[in-house]
Amino acid sequence: MLIPVAANASGNRQPETSSPAVISDSVVSDPSGEWRLSTSLPAWISGVTNIAGEYVFSRHWSAGLYMSYSGWNYFRQTQKFRVAEFRPEVRYWFGGNARGFFVEGHLAVISYNVALPSWNFRYQDRGGSHPALGGGIGAGFRCNLTGDGVWQGEASVGFGGYYLDYDRFENTGPQGRLVDSKKRGFFGVDHFTVSIVYSFSTHKR
Repeated sequence: MLIPVAANASGNRQPETSSPAVISDSVVSDPSGEWRLSTSLPAWISGVTNIAGEYVFSRHWSAGLYMSYSGWNYFRQTQKFRVAEFRPEVRYWFGGNARGFFVEGHLAVISYNVALPSWNFRYQDRGGSHPALGGGIGAGFRCNLTGDGVWQGEASVGFGGYYLDYDRFENTGPQGRLVDSKKRGFFGVDHFTVSIVYSFSTHKR
C-alpha cells in the first residue's frame, strides 16, 4: 500500500500525519438527556416550600414540573397564605443549550386559602375542593454560577388565566362566617421566581 508523503524544507520526504479531530462547541454543549432540580428563593422567604424538576429532551426543548406547598398561618389567624400548586411546563431555549433566554407554556392547578389582617374577607377555593384551574405563558433567563455549569441561577416570570370558584369568609379567625361564594376569571402574573438550579445526568456520555 502506498503512503502519501510530503517534502520538508531539507528536501527529505516524510509520511503525512493527520490533525486530531476537533469537537465543536455545539456537540460539547448539547444538554439532551440532562436533569435539573431547582428551588425558588422568594417562595422560601414567604414561607412556601417548593421544588421543580426538569428534563432536557433535545437541544431546544425541556419539560418540567413545579410543586409548592404552604399549610400554616403567619403569626395570627387572620394572616395566611396556604397554597398547594402543581405546574407542568414546556420550555423552548433559544440558545440550544438549556441556558440563556427561554419562553415557556404552562398549565396549573392551585389550591388556596389566603388572608391578610387588612382584608375584610378570607378567600378559599370552594369547599377546599375546587382549586384554581388554568395556564399561561412565561419567559426567563438562566446562567451558570460555577465554571462546570453544575450550579446555575435562573429568573422567570409568567402570566396566565384561571377559573376561580371560591368562598369568602369573614376574616375574624378560624370561625369566620361564610359570607358568599363566587365564580370568576383571573388574568395576570401567576408566578415570579429567582431560583438556584442543580444540573446532573443519570447516564454517561
